[in-house]
Amino acid sequence: MTKRRRQGWMLFLAGLLLLAGAWLLLKLLPGLDTTPWRAVPFLCLGVGCGLFGGGTGELLAVQAMKKHPELQKQNEIAERDERNVAIGNAAKAKGYDVMTFAFGAMLLFSVLMEADLALTLVMVAVYLFIQFYSLWWRFKLEKEM
Repeated sequence: MTKRRRQGWMLFLAGLLLLAGAWLLLKLLPGLDTTPWRAVPFLCLGVGCGLFGGGTGELLAVQAMKKHPELQKQNEIAERDERNVAIGNAAKAKGYDVMTFAFGAMLLFSVLMEADLALTLVMVAVYLFIQFYSLWWRFKLEKEM
């Protein structure tokens, strides 16, 4: 079994398990809607649907590529092509630039709207983590080049 196929099956099965878990939580625990844990079944449902869909898509892609080996070879070459990799990295960089400003604006709005302090502090921590992670990679790559 190839790595992609095994990964597809793992995602597929994890999604099914989460969907079954969400259904069981909703059916077997009727008083769950009054507890602080009321969002858990719906979180399981959302993540389960995403994993199930991702796994199914991966399995279908592997199956389709098995029937057309020349297309599979062409796809593998395109994934490893330097130009495509450079385009993908440039697109990620542009997305990161937009995310930095959007995240900063969201933090400012949460402070101006007097949102819960714990929520604002968590968002600040995530924002700072992303910025420091970016700096760490920048310094690391500058040393290498």
